[in-house]
Amino acid sequence: MRTFLRRLTRNSALADELAQETFLTAFRTGETIATIRNMRSWLLRLAYRQFLDSHRRDKRRRDLAAGNAEPDEAGHNDHGTRLDIARAMDSLPPERRACAMLCLALGHSHGDAAQITGLPLGTVKSHVNRARTALQDRLSAYQNHIAGDAP
Repeated sequence: MRTFLRRLTRNSALADELAQETFLTAFRTGETIATIRNMRSWLLRLAYRQFLDSHRRDKRRRDLAAGNAEPDEAGHNDHGTRLDIARAMDSLPPERRACAMLCLALGHSHGDAAQITGLPLGTVKSHVNRARTALQDRLSAYQNHIAGDAP
């Protein structure tokens, strides 16, 4: 769950905080283990909901602080494939990134991802397909850029 949250938030401290909130929420629900069919999926769904709530709060705060300038992307250097993949994932909208991480990175089925995110199965499949295409496009553009820079 922490890995999933860290990849969603791109912030270890926030991911740990959301994981704690997830476990507190799970404890507060009072559901017994016997009533939960798939504990892992149930916890990941709670964690995803915590992330969405946090993301919405942060977005509202950013919108209120509209006077702040966006960070300059031109100052960043590309230092390897892992960083490039992370940047490509960061460019995806949150729901699409979550579906891609669940299915492509963590190996969950589309059905599991639908259950975890609460999205319809068709929407999850669409998000995964569009994320895959966007990642391939972004990474192939990067490779073409690198190949063009080679002496």
